[in-house]
Amino acid sequence: MTIATLSTALVLGSTTAASAGTGGTTSTKLSNGRLSFEARNGSVVSGNSSVFYGATQYEKTGGHKVSVMLKMETSEAVFKDTEKSVSKGQKVSHSFGGQSIAKYAPDCTATGRMDATTGTYYTPPITFC
Repeated sequence: MTIATLSTALVLGSTTAASAGTGGTTSTKLSNGRLSFEARNGSVVSGNSSVFYGATQYEKTGGHKVSVMLKMETSEAVFKDTEKSVSKGQKVSHSFGGQSIAKYAPDCTATGRMDATTGTYYTPPITFC
């Protein structure tokens, strides 16, 4: 998945955390795939430190076809993509573009989220300032 110069990957059980500062990537292992999230401060993407960029990705590694909606959640908003179907061996991703830190994430954190026919899943939060 790509957010300007960003990229990410994704699986139930274990997670990897991102480092504080200008952002990073994180993921959650699911029983049939991996949900990944990447968030970056605009200072490292576009030179604009008043915005942040986020992207969510799901890679399905097993099980039946499911419908998913990729999202990005902050303290002030939930950004969402359209619903997509994904089968074993496929990846779906969505970049949420540049968003105002002051308006949508004054605490400088964001989380990846996926609403699926099997439930709702989250990545660990990322701090990007």
